[in-house]
Amino acid sequence: MVILFTALTMLVLVSCTLIPKSAQTGSLNTASANSAPLRVAVAPYQDMAMLFSVKPLGLEKKYGTSLEFFTMPWEEIIPAVASAGQTVDVGFASIADYMCKAEHLNSQGDDPLLYIYPAYVFHGGAFMTFNPAMPVINAQTIKDPNVVKKFLTYKLGVQKNSCSHMLLWLLAHNAGIKFSTVPVIDTTLNDGMLAAENGSLDAAAAGLTQRTEALKRHGRVAVDMDTAKLVDITGFICKESVYKKRKIEIESLIRMWCDCANYVLSDIDHHSNAALAYLNANASTHYTISEFKRALSQEYFPRSIAAEEKDIVLNSGKYSIGRIARLCNQYLVDTGLTKTTQPAPQMITIK
Repeated sequence: MVILFTALTMLVLVSCTLIPKSAQTGSLNTASANSAPLRVAVAPYQDMAMLFSVKPLGLEKKYGTSLEFFTMPWEEIIPAVASAGQTVDVGFASIADYMCKAEHLNSQGDDPLLYIYPAYVFHGGAFMTFNPAMPVINAQTIKDPNVVKKFLTYKLGVQKNSCSHMLLWLLAHNAGIKFSTVPVIDTTLNDGMLAAENGSLDAAAAGLTQRTEALKRHGRVAVDMDTAKLVDITGFICKESVYKKRKIEIESLIRMWCDCANYVLSDIDHHSNAALAYLNANASTHYTISEFKRALSQEYFPRSIAAEEKDIVLNSGKYSIGRIARLCNQYLVDTGLTKTTQPAPQMITIK
């Protein structure tokens, strides 16, 4: 049985300063007739970049909702959306990252942070290595507990309590190894990849941006999510009060997302201009069309609300978010991050 898994904190080498999109590559600040722009937090990755087709497709006018994008590192999106200062209204988050942090973030106050709806499925995360002696976990060796045990004796860089951390936990769990004995070095993806390249780490966690960059620098994949048959689901998050106040606009944003994904994926060669322009201005890696295609091929994007419901929201879906939430809970309890299982996020209904 394929084990679904939430992995990868897709961090990128960018400044930690919030950057309004209007100050980068064109403004989406024009407010709708009914409200101020909906402030959306994004990280400069190939998937979220597709949302920048909103402007050329005229989707703000179509849905009566104006958007303002804020670019920030992936790991800062959850704190920004959860902050009392309300820097942004809505953003993207991994289901695993959300479940790891939600109990703490929502322990005080009566305005919880919500994971409200899935956006896409990610299965391209990896641990990258520049060490020629580092063993590789592939479709054959993952079945050999001795190879996995040897792999887990090397110095591995990963942000603790993250999706990539869960990947190592699952490898250890399946090989019968006590996870607390694995020599994990707590680091961000940015610092981890540099440390792996410089030799102070044997392997480091990487998202598609870091994976692409590491391959350019002659690194190699030590283990990836496809080999472990694992997936991550990234979805939309916001505070409960924000959703109640801006329900119509947030649901319009989700529809815009599906429209943008459908547009780009229907003809990547000719429909990627807005996405690539955004990445070239903000990402650490400048994608060629072929690299952009390869990155997107390691993700699954529902192109409509109906597809989101069928494949992710429903318990019978191929990428059921309920099954992934149960795996997250197993990790949380097994590693002592929580004493009891956490409730799975409840998805909103979009008619």
